[in-house]
Amino acid sequence: MNQTPTAWKAQNPSLTLYAFQLRQDISKGKQQVMDNADQLWEQCVALGEQRNIQLLKSLKTELRCYTYDPKDSQYHYHPTNEDQEATAEEKPYLDDWLELVRKDPQSDQARQLRFHSESDQNGLRLMGEIDPLRIHDTYALDLTLRYRETVELAQLSQLNPTDQIQASIGQTLLLFVKPVNVEESAYEDFANHCVAGLVKETADHLQLLGTGQLFGSPIFEYDNDKEKPRERCHILVWLHSHPETLSKTVEAYHSLLNLLCCRSKILYAYSQSRHCHDKALELYRELEQKVEQLVQPPEETLEELNQWLKQIPQRAFHYAKYLRDMEDHRTAITTNIKNYRSRLENIKALSLPKDDLGFLQTFLDRTCKQFQTQIQVDLNYLRPTQHLFEQMTATIRGMIEVKQAESDRNNEAAAQKREQKLELVITTVGTGLAVSGISSQVASDAIEKILPVSKQAKDANLASYLGYSSLDIVFHLLVGVILATPVGIIAWWWRRK
Repeated sequence: MNQTPTAWKAQNPSLTLYAFQLRQDISKGKQQVMDNADQLWEQCVALGEQRNIQLLKSLKTELRCYTYDPKDSQYHYHPTNEDQEATAEEKPYLDDWLELVRKDPQSDQARQLRFHSESDQNGLRLMGEIDPLRIHDTYALDLTLRYRETVELAQLSQLNPTDQIQASIGQTLLLFVKPVNVEESAYEDFANHCVAGLVKETADHLQLLGTGQLFGSPIFEYDNDKEKPRERCHILVWLHSHPETLSKTVEAYHSLLNLLCCRSKILYAYSQSRHCHDKALELYRELEQKVEQLVQPPEETLEELNQWLKQIPQRAFHYAKYLRDMEDHRTAITTNIKNYRSRLENIKALSLPKDDLGFLQTFLDRTCKQFQTQIQVDLNYLRPTQHLFEQMTATIRGMIEVKQAESDRNNEAAAQKREQKLELVITTVGTGLAVSGISSQVASDAIEKILPVSKQAKDANLASYLGYSSLDIVFHLLVGVILATPVGIIAWWWRRK
């Protein structure tokens, strides 16, 4: 960027931060809020500490969503208190709009919180206002910081509060300034240098998206085109050059704030849809790897296949959830497009004859259509894979049934072999014992007939008799084994045949 002409100045620069924090999630009930819903107000308090602004330090004491606990002498976030403190006039509009600053107890009227700081070393005195709001399911912050003096463009960075405040849905910086010593033909260059002074480190990443004229004064739009809301930087530089600009801005305040809120919601929904797409794509690639393994399957065990069978339905559930969330985000985009268009029509109705709101219309006609088309393409690409999850589950079940049947057959065959071996052993042993018994009976009868021995003789030679008995037993067992062996072989052969 070219060097800023030394004569260029910014008179009465006013920087407004419009920041939007998601209060409720679509998956939660109306009375339940996001875990970080109060982050926006906590960041405002941190900004007050950093800039030594007493009103911001004590902001919790002014907000309806905080209540005082005498036990610890602290203010705690209590969002249900918002509706409870709403007046009778506010209650019909609670679903659309609610000012979070407590009403004046004397007049029951809304209050605008104004603040100022001591003059710095350059003689500049920071002043401002803060207007916390609830719009539908979103917290909105309107924080304005200004100087009443004429300043150098490099000093504009001191107005920027985004080093402390980063909203979950997104934000817009609106710089309203009167150019000093700047020719009308150089307004665009002047706006470029204002942005460079406002965000010094990241100015090179910002692109001029469009130019136009709003309520008689030229306006320039810049964006860094980041996908994540917290990283996105959207800046409007509005050069005060028409006497009706301020009065028209007051009339269009609600419409302009709602339009910027819808814009942030659309960008946030698209960012979330891309996140869901990336997560679904990871599961898709994982499934493709499993499919390749099934096409040329290794020898998986039943345990491995059962593990797959547990994992695939879980992956399919998460996959379906990501696709459902993408549908929800597409619906959110469609809804906010309608709201954006309605607010834009309200602004157009208040515009002056020579106004040019093309830069606001371009977001509607080009960016939003691109988002809708991209989500549809993503869904068309990812949806068929849901059937693949089902088919893969059925395939794995079939493989498990086949392997289980094979395992059962193998177990049955093994059991039959064990039974046959047991029968063979029983047959062989039984045959041997039977033969041994028969032989012992026959032998004893023959001996008694051929060699009769008296009982007295046996008693007289007991040791010889015991030795004879032992040999007799061994002899009969050997006869049983010799005769049982061929019987066992014949039985084994018969079984095998």
